[in-house]
Amino acid sequence: MTSPVYDERLTPPAWLWAAALGLAVLVAASLHSGADGVARSVLPYAVLPPLALAAVALRSRGRVRIEDGMLSVPGARIPVARLREVVALDAEATRRMRGPSARPEAFVATRAWLPRSVVVTLDDPEDDTPYWLIGTRRPEALASALAPPADRA
Repeated sequence: MTSPVYDERLTPPAWLWAAALGLAVLVAASLHSGADGVARSVLPYAVLPPLALAAVALRSRGRVRIEDGMLSVPGARIPVARLREVVALDAEATRRMRGPSARPEAFVATRAWLPRSVVVTLDDPEDDTPYWLIGTRRPEALASALAPPADRA
């Protein structure tokens, strides 16, 4: 196994962790509502914040990786040789590809906190998927890593 050509962990930004924690504390406070007893005064604060952080951590698992000729994204893998065209998208183009211009049969591997992406057209007659939309913080670097060797110059 060789070292990866591209490797990006899809971690959420700090504001998302803070928002999840803040929301959990607000819900705990509303459950507490000044009531007596451990069940309503301590338990919501002991359970909900760790639960919220665990939910964010579980949702944020995933990597975009190119290694040994394979592109791996959360939920799928494909040989790089089966990719035809790679285009880095800015935030507005990504928004359109997620929404109004999206095709239902496309494979989408993005996260809400990743405003930019790469669209990859497939060259596989046996696959009905027209393209993959891959969320990334570094779309130009990912597109460059996916480009055929002749196109990287």
